[in-house]
Amino acid sequence: MTLKRLAGVAALVFLAGSFALAQGPNTNVGRTVPLPPEPEPVSIDDPFALSIDVETQQVDVVVTDDDGNPLTGLQKEHFTLFVDDIEHPITDFRPTDSPLTIVLLIEFANTWGWYYDDVIYPAYGFIHSLREDDWAAIVSYDLTPEIVTDFSQNPNELLNGLFSLTYPDFSETNLYDAVHYTLDRLENVDGKKAIFLLSTGFDTFSRSNYGETLRRAEDSDTMIYAVGMGQMFRTMYEHRLSSFQRMDFLQAEVALRSIAQNTGGQAWFPRFQGEYPGIYEGVSFLMRNQYRIGFVPSDALDTDDDLREIRIEVAPFDLDEDGDDDDLRVRHKKGFYNHVPEDDED
Repeated sequence: MTLKRLAGVAALVFLAGSFALAQGPNTNVGRTVPLPPEPEPVSIDDPFALSIDVETQQVDVVVTDDDGNPLTGLQKEHFTLFVDDIEHPITDFRPTDSPLTIVLLIEFANTWGWYYDDVIYPAYGFIHSLREDDWAAIVSYDLTPEIVTDFSQNPNELLNGLFSLTYPDFSETNLYDAVHYTLDRLENVDGKKAIFLLSTGFDTFSRSNYGETLRRAEDSDTMIYAVGMGQMFRTMYEHRLSSFQRMDFLQAEVALRSIAQNTGGQAWFPRFQGEYPGIYEGVSFLMRNQYRIGFVPSDALDTDDDLREIRIEVAPFDLDEDGDDDDLRVRHKKGFYNHVPEDDED
C-alpha cells in the first residue's frame, strides 16, 4: 500500500544531502539568546556578604491571538505572574530563540495500519523544519519504549529511523510508561525541550497510571505537543462502534489533551490527511516563539507537596486597531510541586 511510496520518498530525501553529525544535545543550549549579565563578584573580605541558596522556577510561555498566531516582541512589563493567586515578581525574562531539543515519541503498534499515511508519512516535513543547531531523537513504543534514533542533528539519520518503522510486533500500547521514560531522559537536558507525541492515547497496562503520568508531566519543564492517531478510523467506523468503544476513544482523547495542556503544550485530533501539514508547521512555529519567565516562589506558599498553580496574564492589546482589546491565549505549564523531603527518622 504505502510502503512503496514511503520507500520512494525516503530515497528522494536521502539524496537531498545531510548536515554534520555532532556529539549529542548541548547542555548549554541558548547560544543565540542574550543572557542576563553576570552579577558583580562579591569580595570575600566583605563582612556583610551573604550566600543565599534560592530555587528559581522557570516557565516557558507561548502567547497567541485568537487565531493561534504567536505574538512576538512582548516585554517583561506585559506579563503578570501568580502562584496560587499570589502575585510574584518576575526575576528573569527573555524571548527564547535557542536551539530545540525534541523527542518524537511515536506509538508503533498493530492498531490501525494506515496511520503511516496520515501521521508518519507527513512527519518528514517536521523533521526538515528543524534547524542545523536543533537536536532530535525518535523513540517508538508498544509494550516498552525503544530508541529508534538517538539525539542527532542529521535529518537523514532521523528520516532513516522514521521510515524503519514498518512492521509492528504487538497490539499493546503502554503510553504512560513511554511518557515517563521520555521525560526522565530529558530531565537533565538544559534549554528549550519538547516531546512531539504521536499516539492514539490508548494505554493497555502501563505500570504507571493516568494520575501518576499527569503529575510527572506537570512537574516537568518539557512541553508536550500531541497528535491523536486513529481519528480517521473513528470517523469511518463510528457508526459501528459500541458505546464502550466510543467511551474508550473519549478517554484516550482526554488523556492526550490533559497531558499536553498541563505542560503548556497543545493537542490536535485531525480526522483528514490534509490537516497534518499545518499541524507540524504549527508545532515548530509555536516552539520557536516562546518567552522564558523566571520567578522565586514566595515563602507565603503552602509547603505541602500539592501542585502550586501558576497563572500568567498578559496586558490587553488592540491588535487589529479596531478600538477593542483582542483576546489573547497564554499557554504554559500549569504549576509545579514542592518536593518536601521526608523527615529523618530518629
